[in-house]
Amino acid sequence: MGASLPPKEANLFKLIVKSYETKQYKKGLKAADAILKKFPDHGETLSMKGLTLNCMDRKTEAYELVRLGLKNDLKSHVCWDVYGLLYRSDREYREAIKCYRNALRIDPDNIEILRDLSLLQISLWSSIGIGGSNWQAKVATKTV
Repeated sequence: MGASLPPKEANLFKLIVKSYETKQYKKGLKAADAILKKFPDHGETLSMKGLTLNCMDRKTEAYELVRLGLKNDLKSHVCWDVYGLLYRSDREYREAIKCYRNALRIDPDNIEILRDLSLLQISLWSSIGIGGSNWQAKVATKTV
């Protein structure tokens, strides 16, 4: 996270993530703006700012920033993960799954993204009636 940022800005990026997780959105926006003042094209910061704005019901601006962040850093698993979170918050599950899959292509060992993708797939399957007992039977017969 916070790839290619100097130490001061990398710490600010960590603060954005922490602020998002603790729902201190104004604090996160302030940190994002501080980074973007020096690095206006930093994709991960743009994406996190968009995610934060989404939580403040500024969805149009959120999507614009996340897309711009992704455009600036297509090879960032953070940008793809954030895009997936944005789609998931709007219940666009199929689009969210595509984003999580792209994130996993870049960072295949990321447990958090894998967990989010798996839970989303399971909930999508159960909402459309796929899986059910057949899926449970397959899981039950596999050895760990």
